[in-house]
Amino acid sequence: MHWFFALTEGSTAFRQYAEMIMVAVHTARTFTSLLPHCIYDGGENDFTRWLARHDVRIIQHRSFLYDRLVELGRKKKNPHFAAALSGAFSRVELPELVARAGATGRVLYTDCDIIFLSEVVPALESNDCEYFAVAPESVQDDYINMNTGVMLMDTDRLRESLPVLREYIVENLEALENESWDQAAYRRFYRDEKGPLWDRLPPELNWKPYWGASQDAKIVHFHGPKPFQRDYIDSHWPELKFLAGGRYLELCDVWEELLKEAE
Repeated sequence: MHWFFALTEGSTAFRQYAEMIMVAVHTARTFTSLLPHCIYDGGENDFTRWLARHDVRIIQHRSFLYDRLVELGRKKKNPHFAAALSGAFSRVELPELVARAGATGRVLYTDCDIIFLSEVVPALESNDCEYFAVAPESVQDDYINMNTGVMLMDTDRLRESLPVLREYIVENLEALENESWDQAAYRRFYRDEKGPLWDRLPPELNWKPYWGASQDAKIVHFHGPKPFQRDYIDSHWPELKFLAGGRYLELCDVWEELLKEAE
């Protein structure tokens, strides 16, 4: 199965997110049969050379929203706004981008901040997925407030609704800020009068460190504080402290060891 993730070089935390991708790729290569692809907006550098050495295909792409995000950043007086968000919105265009990778049908998309703990392909292949399948965000049985950090996507089916989804995002871009941007677009757009149209992934495929230990977890997602934020939560990101419980500190140690292996 093809696996996709995205990064923009202009992001202020580019190095930190590049390192998270390195750990994700290293663990995918170690534990899974996934075929990794990086949707990338930027130039050649040490990171892209690392990707090439580890057989990660790079798909050069700039989000269709980039110029609009630049303009919105000007309004907010934040010159880094577009670079920070355009990578996340790249998942929206994945149904068209998969063709460059020679892929069709079901693919996996994840955020950068994950660790693979074991093989995931059989579980993904057997999971229901009409449009996309996702796991809960903060509460393990809450599939209404789902999380798009790990998405099983039927790109053939999603391609049918992509033009209308693009229009929806453009028309509602500023409003989406109140509910985590691209995730909000999926939550709002893919539903009808009966409720959500997405299928369910088990929480073990998008396991949060603050949930504690799970022998069945296959993908750990650093939702909330990232490993590089561990020593500065109190001083720089106190709003994330409530998400730093459970196995967060322990998994940060694991992550650091994995980064040494990946380098």
